[in-house]
Amino acid sequence: MKRRLWGAVACLLVAGVSLGAPSTDGQEAGRAVFQVRCGLCHQLPEPDALSPRKWHRVLELMQRRMKQADMVPLDEEEFAQVLDYLSAHAR
Repeated sequence: MKRRLWGAVACLLVAGVSLGAPSTDGQEAGRAVFQVRCGLCHQLPEPDALSPRKWHRVLELMQRRMKQADMVPLDEEEFAQVLDYLSAHAR
């Protein structure tokens, strides 16, 4: 089931389907990764809920939790994209 879900997600991303209107072109990938990867396990927090520094710490914690759950963590590029997106909208 998980493989089919990831396959569908990959197809959508490769096809260029937007998962929401990003505020800038540079944040589109970060927003998509945030919505798809983070939304698999829990309700998405509002980006303005934390400061950029706290978002960085939260993302590092989530990386560890994903590894503990035998999930593939974000790669370096995805991590940077999500952090850039969240930081741009942080308080």
